[in-house]
Amino acid sequence: MEPPPPFVLLVLLAGGFVSCLKPASEYFRICHRSDPGLAMCIKNSIETLRPSLVKGIPELKLVPLDPLFVPKLEMQDGQGNFKFHQTLTNLYIYGLRNFEIQNLTVDLDKNVMSMTCFTKTIDFEGDYEMAGKMLLLNLKGKGRATLNFTDVTTTAFIQNEDFQKNGLDFTRVKSIKWIIEPEHAKFHFTNLFNGDKTLGDATNRFLNENWKEAFRVYRNLPEEAFGTLIKDLANKVYTLFPRNELYPE
Repeated sequence: MEPPPPFVLLVLLAGGFVSCLKPASEYFRICHRSDPGLAMCIKNSIETLRPSLVKGIPELKLVPLDPLFVPKLEMQDGQGNFKFHQTLTNLYIYGLRNFEIQNLTVDLDKNVMSMTCFTKTIDFEGDYEMAGKMLLLNLKGKGRATLNFTDVTTTAFIQNEDFQKNGLDFTRVKSIKWIIEPEHAKFHFTNLFNGDKTLGDATNRFLNENWKEAFRVYRNLPEEAFGTLIKDLANKVYTLFPRNELYPE
């Protein structure tokens, strides 16, 4: 079986090797690498795993997928008229349970995988702190943030690599490119400009009226941040099971 896709592994909080770990087959539907229908097998395996992902697997310290709690997500960048730094903390992400896998491809010889998913709604709620310029606006604030995305298509391009540990062969994510394509987005930030209601309301209104342009400029930040988060968490999981246990011949 190809290791569970990083989208699935996003929900894992790894605190070290899990003692008394059961065989991989106790957690995942095993897909053999020689199976000509390997990609479909992996897709079906994820669908079978969905209920466990939603509620979490305590034995693996697998937290619930929906809502997904992210302690901290930091994004920063600067280019042209756009210089921006935002930190989200105590972040809850809702709606991931309803993801639909539209396409999945895998090439074990090249250690590459891609997956495209559709999710009807994804909502983010948490604390924020930001400073910088977006479009023509100088933004500064610290408060609560609510971000709503609808009809979201996400695509992940994953490059894995093999490595050895204790004489056994394992797999890990070498790089990942994460692309987010929403059909609509809505933002709301409280306490902008030290609580200036007039400026805050005008800023939220401007961002929502121009959400496509705002997201176009802003998109690389959440994409890179999520890519890094997924890579780090996925690699902690991959070290739990040797490669030949995850996807035998």
